Amino acid sequence: MTFRSPAESPIPMPSRANGPLLDALQKHVIDRAVPALDRALADLDDYLFDRSQSGEESLGLMALRDMRRARGEIIQRFRQAVLNRFRGLRAGSAVGDGDDAGLSLLSDQDLEEQLAVEQLAAAVLRTHASAFEVASKRFSVVAGQGELPPLENPLGPVFLASALGQAMNKLDLEPDLRIVVFKFFERELTSALGDIYERCNTLMAAAGILPELRTSGRVPPRAARAGAGAAQAPSDAGAHDGPPANHDGGSAMPISGAEQAEFANLLGMLQGWRSAMGLAAPAGPAAAGPVLPTQDLMSILSLMQHDGSARFTPAGEAEQSLAGQLRQQMTQSARKLGVRGDNINLDGLDGDAVDLVALLFDVLLDGPQYDTQIRQKIGRMLVPYVKVAVKDRRMFMLKEHPARKLLNTVAEACEGNRGEAPQERELLTRVDHTIDRLVAEFNEDVAIFETLEQELRAYMAQHRKRFELAEKRTAEAQRGRERLEHARKVAAEDLDRLRADRLLPPVIGDFLSRHASHHLTQVALRDGRGAPRYEEALRAVEQLLAAFDEAAAGVASASAALQPDDGLRAILASAGCVGEATQAALDALRDALSRLLAGQAALEDDARMPVQVAAAEPAPEPEPQLEVVAGSASLDYDAAMLERIRKLQIGDWIQLAAADGHFAPAKVSWISPISARLLLVNRRGIRVLVASVEELAVMAKLDRVIVRDGETAFEDAMHQVVGRLQSASGKG
Repeated sequence: MTFRSPAESPIPMPSRANGPLLDALQKHVIDRAVPALDRALADLDDYLFDRSQSGEESLGLMALRDMRRARGEIIQRFRQAVLNRFRGLRAGSAVGDGDDAGLSLLSDQDLEEQLAVEQLAAAVLRTHASAFEVASKRFSVVAGQGELPPLENPLGPVFLASALGQAMNKLDLEPDLRIVVFKFFERELTSALGDIYERCNTLMAAAGILPELRTSGRVPPRAARAGAGAAQAPSDAGAHDGPPANHDGGSAMPISGAEQAEFANLLGMLQGWRSAMGLAAPAGPAAAGPVLPTQDLMSILSLMQHDGSARFTPAGEAEQSLAGQLRQQMTQSARKLGVRGDNINLDGLDGDAVDLVALLFDVLLDGPQYDTQIRQKIGRMLVPYVKVAVKDRRMFMLKEHPARKLLNTVAEACEGNRGEAPQERELLTRVDHTIDRLVAEFNEDVAIFETLEQELRAYMAQHRKRFELAEKRTAEAQRGRERLEHARKVAAEDLDRLRADRLLPPVIGDFLSRHASHHLTQVALRDGRGAPRYEEALRAVEQLLAAFDEAAAGVASASAALQPDDGLRAILASAGCVGEATQAALDALRDALSRLLAGQAALEDDARMPVQVAAAEPAPEPEPQLEVVAGSASLDYDAAMLERIRKLQIGDWIQLAAADGHFAPAKVSWISPISARLLLVNRRGIRVLVASVEELAVMAKLDRVIVRDGETAFEDAMHQVVGRLQSASGKG
């Protein structure tokens, strides 16, 4: 990745009085960030050594050698980049001096590495968002300017990650290895920045820089929000009393106004749905009877989670909705804890959280991509997710929320996985292990979700590597098949154009359909249509047809004698004709023209030329015929669905109906630049379908294809939840 200086005007000079403070802050950053990078590279060395010992050469011995050679220089260049940034702030320039000073990312170069920088920064901010925000505000005052851009702030993870990229800029490292360096640095930097922000904030506050600021992420207590309506809920979603926001599993991450408005609308539709389902609304400020405190609700849910008595059946298979089942079992568990009454009276915000999670899991457990065993696995996660939602309803709004990511990863591992192959059974066993740990270990600290998601994701990455080669081979085979089909098509088109409506003697027709077609196909495949060799072959065919026209008209000329014949010889050589065979083939053509000129009929034995066509590229396998279009002259599909399918990209997943009616995931592995058809493979990298977007749209209309409404299983389920709420509340 390349880094360069941002084009902006010089920044205001910091106060001279702040010079010693900048020096102290610089020392804090250098003293902790540089050792963090050193530890990351040491851990990477151990990792690469282990890979080399296991024979994984792609990122093993060679990478180990490269990193050991570059390690010292990376650390030195990183340290210098940080020093240059502080030096630039003292001098009043936007960036440090020299070629290495700039840290602006060229977004059009190496997007994968840019993504690694962004992911590193996002991971750090999930842990230190509050402390970093306060430190940034104070540091902007020390630097003598307004808020620093992320790429110019030496305290920020974006700058430090970019400084690492800059440090590797001129080193001859493989792209994959550079990405791995970022991942190891992410872990060490996350740990180091906690100390950096604590020390820097303490230092700046002691120097009188915005001493009133606090890093606590606490929000107003629950009492301040008593009686809050649905429209107010998003602004304080997940704001129960509890740990600071930077420790509650992502609640410190910003929520956009659009996300808040969407969530408010979601809550507004809940009441209509509750009425339709016969569920009591959560208690408001004027509720009759005592409202169950949130902490008591968490105790009830913990009892349900650990005693193993809670069992849930998808709404499609039960007389009662999942929300109704959940409330019923909550009431039973409440009695075990001494809470009397036929029903528990939930606070409005708690009730919303309970019902939303129930709806979410109702959709998940009703999905055609899961069999009964998978539904049972996912159903065990219901109670832990209710606890998360009660504690932090930002789960419904934040895409990077740890609980949300874990559910997506579990769903990815389970979709279409029926345990038919040993690798699939191993993956399901790993899912069981993950869910077991979640049920056993989750109390109220959502950090366990992030830990489990990372572990399961890492296992799945190793699992996928087994099939990546198969998928690559499948895509390459399809690419070759399409290129060959296209080459044959263009060769046939050009020959048909030249031949027109001529009624040719068998020997000439045989030469065109076999030898010329073969040669043109090969040249088009290797050099492309319009290449010099291709045009030369077309001219040779034109000369042969001109000779035929003259002979048929009774005109004796040089053309009719097939002179010169270099072009024809090239075609015959491509078809495997050499030496005497070439001359025999040319003689056969001349004899046919001579008889035509003499007004004689073609001989029967002229139908074949005395040559054998060389072995051609293997014929493409016939594409599987789509039953949905069999016997139909036109395709019937929904225009909106067609547009959704057109937006599919390589790496996207859809659901395909199998012969037994079950749905299985299919990945868009390749999109043909020639025909625009999509190659779909299963999780083992094996081709399952090649189809156009129109054909897929037809299949979708016939309920044989399911396209996600969202990018992930969680998003897709929430879209369906919204649909159910709209339908129940009369808004659909």
